[in-house]
Amino acid sequence: MRKLYFIAVLFVSQIALAQVTNEATPRGWDFALKSTPRLEVMPLVDEQALLLEDELEKQNSITKPLRFGTNLNVDFNLFNSGTWTELENGDRLWRLQIKSNGAKTINLMLDRYDVPEGAEFYIYNDDHTDKIGPYTDSENQSDGYLMTWMIKGDHVWVEYFEPASVKNMGRISIDNVVHGYRSLDSSLDAQKLNESGDCNVDALCDPNGNRGGGSNWATVRDDYINGVARIIFPSGNGSSTCTGTLINNVAQDGTPYFLTADHCLGNTADGAGASFNASQWSFGFQWYTNTPDCATFANTVGSNAPTRVLTGATLKANRSASDFALFELNQMPPAAWDLFYGGWNKSTTPSTQQLGIHHPSFDIMKLSRNDQSTFGTTFQGTQTWIIADWDYGVTEGGSSGSCLLDINGHIVGQLYGGFAACSGTNDNGTADYYGRFDVSWNGGFSSATRLRDWLDPDNTNPTSLDGEYAAALSNQLVDSAISIQLYPNPSRGIFNVVLENPASYSVYNLSGKLIRSGSFDQLENQLDIQNLSSGIYFLKIQGENISITEKISKI
Repeated sequence: MRKLYFIAVLFVSQIALAQVTNEATPRGWDFALKSTPRLEVMPLVDEQALLLEDELEKQNSITKPLRFGTNLNVDFNLFNSGTWTELENGDRLWRLQIKSNGAKTINLMLDRYDVPEGAEFYIYNDDHTDKIGPYTDSENQSDGYLMTWMIKGDHVWVEYFEPASVKNMGRISIDNVVHGYRSLDSSLDAQKLNESGDCNVDALCDPNGNRGGGSNWATVRDDYINGVARIIFPSGNGSSTCTGTLINNVAQDGTPYFLTADHCLGNTADGAGASFNASQWSFGFQWYTNTPDCATFANTVGSNAPTRVLTGATLKANRSASDFALFELNQMPPAAWDLFYGGWNKSTTPSTQQLGIHHPSFDIMKLSRNDQSTFGTTFQGTQTWIIADWDYGVTEGGSSGSCLLDINGHIVGQLYGGFAACSGTNDNGTADYYGRFDVSWNGGFSSATRLRDWLDPDNTNPTSLDGEYAAALSNQLVDSAISIQLYPNPSRGIFNVVLENPASYSVYNLSGKLIRSGSFDQLENQLDIQNLSSGIYFLKIQGENISITEKISKI
């Protein structure tokens, strides 16, 4: 069947763009630097005491956020710590070493981050096996706060590169070092790989595995692995993690709304809005593996996907009665990531089957499947959908706020908590509870306590909305329309592409790896991927006044 696309030609948006990953190389690695900054050593941390506190908290609460680190107060800045190195061309480099003995991971909280255009900020470990950056002027926020992503090990380097043209214009101040104390089973502990229990199912396992389920789950899964994110955020005198999901709105304008659980905010009042500071929240997308482990005692081998991080958010609405929190991310996700904005269903009718996508124990992305109808119940004062017993996979601490999906790929709730856990490679047969999307839709008495004002700004009142990839959405002004035809899709490997003008193309796999590139020089073209394995790929087409990414399926 032919599929016709009408692609908008767009003006440049004013929203901040950013791309913080672990793919770039810090500037300091390219120089033979003679000076070594003094090593700043943190006070010893009683990890066993912290783990005991967590265990007691787990016993007294059913909610499932997860504390992973304790905050160590410091005062490190460009003037009182570290070492400056002048480079030959007038650029300069500031470096700082930090060690917190025994830490599994380290990340930083900054009470001032304000850097000029062209400056770069990195964090990496002592043996150069883990890194994140560059943070740039795109991460500047009005209040100056920033929380970095986690780095493996107990010894990290902080590096700030400042071009000569903006000398002395940067301001960086670190007020907390986060000592990550959770024990891990894998040497890849920067990624928290294999932290979760053995009954967990990696996201790229067959979601219909075990004993069946909805035939549509593979398509739903393939979409949501590109919309679910791990979150890290300050909580009390520590740092914690939850899960959440990008979510579409009826205007389909690409506004980066993000749904998670209200209890991840701590003891925050309903309708807190912009008074809640989420500048130090960090969101890590698309972390899954193409070599999955599917509820066995074996470890996941590793991830082929990069760490992709966005920083900062603004709370739009929250309410404890259905345990939801809706944020708008402070940064627009890079177009190259082509993230998926989830669909939703506000019907009061219970869904007959469900799928969950989440990061239990901050581990690599997992899925959970339930083959029975859910039903509504009020649990500990929260209006929820109950999953009486998972049929495949489970949830754990860190899964809080993750999406519950119906068979059509619509969000119907977000994880409040429960008693479900692993018992070997099976779950323990107990229940989980998800805050109800339909209750969140109209909850409270203002836009600060309900979803409808944000997800249906024109009050069109649809019962449901499909999800969509970023490439098909726009938060920018429309100038004109261009038509593209792509067919058949799915295909056995030959796709017909009809364009109005020549364009270049790139084909990527699910982990974002470039598989093939070339050009479409004719009005009618063929893309041949018959030699590739069956599965989902992304076709990106770029040319004059056009840029589109479309999911293609080879059968």
